[in-house]
Amino acid sequence: MITPQQIKQIPATLAAVLQGMRLYPGEHPQVRRQLEAVLDAMRPLLQQKGQLQLGFADGTLLVEDLPCLEQHPSILELSQKVRDCRLKGIRFFPGLDAAQLLELMTQLNKGNSDIAEALDILGIDHIRVIPEEDTPREVYREALSVVESLYEDARLGRRPASSIAFNSVQKMVSSAISRPYALLAMTMLKDYDNYTFTHSVNVSVISLTIGRACNLPNDQLNLLGMGGMMHDLGKMTIDHAIITKPGQLSATERLEMMRHPEHGVEIVSKMNAIPPEVINIIHHHHLRFDRTGYPKDSRGCDISPLVDMVTIADTFDAMTTLRCYQKPFSPKKALDQLHQLSGSHLHPEYVEKFTSFLGPYPVGTLVRLKDGTIALVVDQNHQGENSLKLKPIITTEGQLQQNAPELNHPDGSQILAEVDPLLKGIQVEKYL
Repeated sequence: MITPQQIKQIPATLAAVLQGMRLYPGEHPQVRRQLEAVLDAMRPLLQQKGQLQLGFADGTLLVEDLPCLEQHPSILELSQKVRDCRLKGIRFFPGLDAAQLLELMTQLNKGNSDIAEALDILGIDHIRVIPEEDTPREVYREALSVVESLYEDARLGRRPASSIAFNSVQKMVSSAISRPYALLAMTMLKDYDNYTFTHSVNVSVISLTIGRACNLPNDQLNLLGMGGMMHDLGKMTIDHAIITKPGQLSATERLEMMRHPEHGVEIVSKMNAIPPEVINIIHHHHLRFDRTGYPKDSRGCDISPLVDMVTIADTFDAMTTLRCYQKPFSPKKALDQLHQLSGSHLHPEYVEKFTSFLGPYPVGTLVRLKDGTIALVVDQNHQGENSLKLKPIITTEGQLQQNAPELNHPDGSQILAEVDPLLKGIQVEKYL
């Protein structure tokens, strides 16, 4: 059991690092000892809860939900440093080490208001800073950290912590309601080295977009997002060589892969308070609308409508992802493909509502305008239905633009056609 006294040690040890860094460089043994003291203080909570949050409420520093009322100058300085960086909190995840912690404290000392971007550039993935307002990018990044933690626990045979997944999904639901197209744009930022984690977050985000298109209430959106996030959890029990095999699977390997929904159900059944609808999604997400697919013993079972939404999301993300056996479809072409599968593989009503919600030029689509400019659709419906926000990439003279201002278009009337980014040598994800 973690005691309040242990929790209160955490801001005190962090404040000591700041003090030490005023006297010594980061590589000095004294600073290193102070960093290890922080890690020692954090470790029990990270192991027990899967994350640790430092934040503010009404100007009071909180560690988890415990207020730190200590008025020691060093702790007040720590609080001020966090506020100077325009943060409302910092989250730490298992795997945190002294080097990552030192970089965080260095950025806090600088008062860097772009601290999230700095940590991201440095590849620091076990610390997530929370801006005063969560952006879709931050919500997405946090979900990636959560999924990595959940899936790593499953791989090692540990029971994943459901609470961090619930918290992350609630933030995605809020973002999907307030800025659905901006959050959806994050699914275009493919990380092929961590495909399983990225795919799971993408399916969660795309599922939420489908749920919004179908006017699901918040409680159903939370279930949908959770099911999408954990739908492939069972793959962590399958031989990694099978999961990452670039070519076609053998018959034996395919049979093993087809067991991952059942393995997923076994894992989540041991977790705390996982709703039956989420288990239903994990178990049945490879059943098609005509109820072919697998597991075969699922046919004739009571299948939640949320399953059909996750199946569409799973298919859409696979289509828009580069694989060794396929080049990615653009979002627009992927929607066309969904329509071809509608009624057999995919639920026709949900496909229709999803495609209607995204419009003729979804976020992530590269287009040519009537004046010859080539631009990327980066957001939608800010200035009314069918309005588009475009980022110019290639000028009418054929010049590549790096930092051109975004343009608001009241509709798609200035668009001539879609452009294949591969033919233009454009990596769309660099501009989102």
